[in-house]
Amino acid sequence: MKRVSGFTMIEVVAVMFILTALALVAVPVGRGALTHRQERQFMERVIEEWEMLKMKARSENAYGYISVTGSERQVRFSTLNGTIQVLKLPSSLIFEGSATLTVNEKGKMTKAGSLTFKYPEDEKKNERWRISFQLGWGRATFVKIN
Repeated sequence: MKRVSGFTMIEVVAVMFILTALALVAVPVGRGALTHRQERQFMERVIEEWEMLKMKARSENAYGYISVTGSERQVRFSTLNGTIQVLKLPSSLIFEGSATLTVNEKGKMTKAGSLTFKYPEDEKKNERWRISFQLGWGRATFVKIN
């Protein structure tokens, strides 16, 4: 009887087990990386829109406002002439309460401030994102605090 080369059932099962284990490990790691990327893009977009708001306030010679409302889960950029942009918070972040920051008609901050975005109570209790706005020209920076 001639022996045919090939794989035995145990080898096939072992390979399937290894591939399944790798897939199960990769999914949560990938999901966490995707969430972090979405959060970072949101922070960068807030800063970008903030810079646009300052330019718009200077060009219209009007005050500009950035307001965050936790219950509505959005960040609103507006001048006295109307809303410029509305950004939705990522599903992984929350903002408690509400806050408003103001830029005058010269594009300068009237009062320094910061916005802190947190995770829901059951997740990452001490981690949060903070966007700080400097007094004067209102340069904005963001950092993730662990």
